[in-house]
Amino acid sequence: FGTEVSVGRYDALNGLVMLGNGKGGFAPLSILESGLFLPGNGKALVKFTNAKGAYLMAASQNKGPLKIFQSKSASTSVPVMPNEAVALITYVNGKTRREEFYYGQSFLSQSGRSILKNDKIKSITIIDTKGNKRII
Repeated sequence: FGTEVSVGRYDALNGLVMLGNGKGGFAPLSILESGLFLPGNGKALVKFTNAKGAYLMAASQNKGPLKIFQSKSASTSVPVMPNEAVALITYVNGKTRREEFYYGQSFLSQSGRSILKNDKIKSITIIDTKGNKRII
């Protein structure tokens, strides 16, 4: 909700998840479809993994409870080493995507350094700051 008085309150519903189609288009998911429900004054959203490697998201709310969500999809979490900077992800359909890893990429929160691998991903090439490659 927080913003300048002259602008009015920002309100993204109760947590809106937009699913990309890979061609630049997005479709909204309902709360029942996404499983994400954040009715309060949301402040931060971070991703991390638990001790068993399950993908989790934590959402904080101003003067509200911390909410933890666990992914139901079959995926494994691949840890990113401190000196690794970018991943080139190749999908089974032949498309590729580049994902960069940062420190301090958000305001008052920081996601864990990991990348998810599922059955739609053929390979992941992780490159460190010196150009060394690790293929998964």
